Amino acid sequence: MAVTKRALGTNYVTGTGILLCGLFVPLLSVDGITPPALVVGGLGIVAAATLASSGYWLGRVGLAGDQIWRIAIHAGLGIGIVTLGCLMVFALAQGSDPGASTATLLVSSIALGGTGGAVAGTIREFDRSTTTLTQSTEVLSRVLRHNLRNDMTIILGQIDQLDGDADASRKPRRTIRTAVDDIASLSEKARLVELAVMREERQCHPVDAVGCVRAGVETTRADDDVDVKTDLPETAWVRADWMLEIAIENVLRTVRARGDDTMVSVSVDRTDTGRVSIRIVDVDGHLEPPEIQTLIAGTETPLQHSEGLDLWIVRWIVRGYGGSISVENGDTCAVTLRLHRTMPVQFGDR
Repeated sequence: MAVTKRALGTNYVTGTGILLCGLFVPLLSVDGITPPALVVGGLGIVAAATLASSGYWLGRVGLAGDQIWRIAIHAGLGIGIVTLGCLMVFALAQGSDPGASTATLLVSSIALGGTGGAVAGTIREFDRSTTTLTQSTEVLSRVLRHNLRNDMTIILGQIDQLDGDADASRKPRRTIRTAVDDIASLSEKARLVELAVMREERQCHPVDAVGCVRAGVETTRADDDVDVKTDLPETAWVRADWMLEIAIENVLRTVRARGDDTMVSVSVDRTDTGRVSIRIVDVDGHLEPPEIQTLIAGTETPLQHSEGLDLWIVRWIVRGYGGSISVENGDTCAVTLRLHRTMPVQFGDR
């Protein structure tokens, strides 16, 4: 059975809840416990039972494995913060024997802290998912309205021209073919958006970023005459998947579309602690159109929208890895992808 973040996160929260439920049995069964402690203990049992049943409700909330893992982290943080606070209170009280009531209050507080953290984490992940889905819906809606409408207008206009001219040249036919190719390309990009946003079927694993950069650069050079200079280490392993190469190609494609004499430099840096930076620089300063502004703002408006989906796809792919993307607009324009550094998988002899 493969160990996944979904399984680890769910088992951690469930195991914590079961352990806390077990602690309430001896605490609430002893004599001398005060009524207020009984009330708080009852609330604690409910909270612990909520954590113990997370194996059921976490599997039905519709969140990805990475999100389940982050919920478990929030639950652990809630437990840690509450436990630290209780220990500080006990230390200030300078009590030698906490007693059953105090122990019940402590365990109940820990259970409530863990449940509160899990609930806060769940709300945050739902908010993240909603924001990402809203962005993708806005972008796809704009592209379908604007790009497809323009392409279909071109096709219909050229067809009308061909119908009215028996001696029509080949130019209208080439225009129609180009427009149809654009529609096919747009359909493929829409599929990539779905894969980038809905990443449940993808599994992150150690990926050599240098290999992805080399492959993306070779594809760019093969498709068009672009001068690409590279500064790469031997290897740079990051937590990603097969879509990293697509992200790099999309940045290079955006740069290539800005001008005929484009010169690009690509470098990979491993100096940041725990991070690998992939920096793609357009030395001619072609990364300043509305695509960059909408990418930074994280939203599209009728007065300011990007021309395509390339950089949006990059944004969603990188964020799916838990990484970040930054854009510089100065004398040199650059896109930097920062990913989590990891170790390559070692396969021993079986």
